[in-house]
Amino acid sequence: MIYSLLHGDLLAAVRFNALALVAFGLLAVAYGTWTYGRVTGRQITGWQHRRWAPVVALAVISAWFVVRNLPFAPFTALHV
Repeated sequence: MIYSLLHGDLLAAVRFNALALVAFGLLAVAYGTWTYGRVTGRQITGWQHRRWAPVVALAVISAWFVVRNLPFAPFTALHV
């Protein structure tokens, strides 16, 4: 997925690992929020500081590992 992103092929990156692509986007937002807070001198609370964030992340990752390995259509398209 990272190779495809570095070469500008977004559709191939989604095909290889859509969840990691979303996670990279969330990571970029979190880093941008942190950087903005450091530059302005204010503490800005991002999504990762919420109480529910670890539980939701664990649930989504667990569901992704199950769904991408289901042996019937349309989930067989997620196999690389």
